Amino acid sequence: MTAYDRYRALLRKLLHVREGHPEGDSPEEDALLDAMDEVWSEMTDGERSAIASERARALGLPESHGTDSAPAPQG
Repeated sequence: MTAYDRYRALLRKLLHVREGHPEGDSPEEDALLDAMDEVWSEMTDGERSAIASERARALGLPESHGTDSAPAPQG
């Protein structure tokens, strides 16, 4: 399974957990978000770009045109 596939699976799981806990954060949600951060760092720019819209919707973020919230490397 690729990092992209793992990230999509984590996004689906996150949505399911949030449905079960509409009042807010849960320990399971926090663990999923941590796992998602790890997998995100393993993904290529192309994979990040391909999942950007789905990620934004799942996380309740505005859709951006970039692939990451980190600034572009200088140099």
